[in-house]
Amino acid sequence: MMFKLLLCLLIILCSTLVGFSYSSKLSARKKILESFVLELRNVKTIIRYSSKELHKIFENSFIDYQFSVDKPFSEQWEDMLKMYSKILCPTDIEILSSLGRTLGTSDLCGELSNIEMYISLLNSQISQAQQSIDTKSGVYKTLGLSLGLAVAIILI
Repeated sequence: MMFKLLLCLLIILCSTLVGFSYSSKLSARKKILESFVLELRNVKTIIRYSSKELHKIFENSFIDYQFSVDKPFSEQWEDMLKMYSKILCPTDIEILSSLGRTLGTSDLCGELSNIEMYISLLNSQISQAQQSIDTKSGVYKTLGLSLGLAVAIILI
């Protein structure tokens, strides 16, 4: 009997943790998108006032990726995005991938307006992420706990 009780408690705990992890994934998506927007605003300023190469601009960014001059920037950008593929949704990845392909391909005015457009697109994704947090976060937490309780009741 003690073993069953301990097993039920463990199942409830694990399922609740799974619900909380799904909920935190929603928050992580929003934070990452906000970080990209902040980084793009910084990049916009750097591009406007200096003539650094893209590799140098992203050298000290929030991204845990080392950009180098040995490989084209767009390829490195795609490699960097793979780090976020489990957290960001496919639309986020597509927007950021498109950004990586267009960075460094235009003159100053074109570059600044492209970055502003991508900031706008990412802000839209941030709004969607917030809506997901508002609607799904509590559901994931409650569902995890409820599922664990249901399995525990069946075992008892």
